[in-house]
Amino acid sequence: MNENEPFDILPYSGAGKISFGMTPQEVETIYGPADSVSLNHLKQRVEFRSFMNVGYSTGPTEGVSHIGFGRQMEGVQFKDANIFLDDEDQVLKRLTLEDGNPFLYLGFVVLLNLGMTLAGFHDHDISQKSVALFPRGAWDKRLPKLKPFSQKTNSTHN
Repeated sequence: MNENEPFDILPYSGAGKISFGMTPQEVETIYGPADSVSLNHLKQRVEFRSFMNVGYSTGPTEGVSHIGFGRQMEGVQFKDANIFLDDEDQVLKRLTLEDGNPFLYLGFVVLLNLGMTLAGFHDHDISQKSVALFPRGAWDKRLPKLKPFSQKTNSTHN
């Protein structure tokens, strides 16, 4: 497995061969052992591989709850758009139109209808360029803090 293999994004389902809800053992069977493992600020397991990071929920329903890819991932795709190789403005436009109701939160473009966040696209910050996928409900507690996003003004609506 490497950063050039395809990872097709399936909103609220997963990417590539990884699906939300999978156990660490299931992910390891497919993608091999993690390069490193740590706990995030919520004490949840996060595995890092050269081509992605995977976060897990805790409790009785432990399973994949986050899938993240950085700009080195040339094979991350949504429909016919290559997230990191296609023009960033076009990718942002395509995804925000597809979502239909994009938001901005702490520098992330949040696409609730697609189950993903983008960083580094709207502000052209290549060092931050990433995409993260999440399951339904993951952003529910932050909904009141989300600000509408418009690519036309590249900012929040006032």
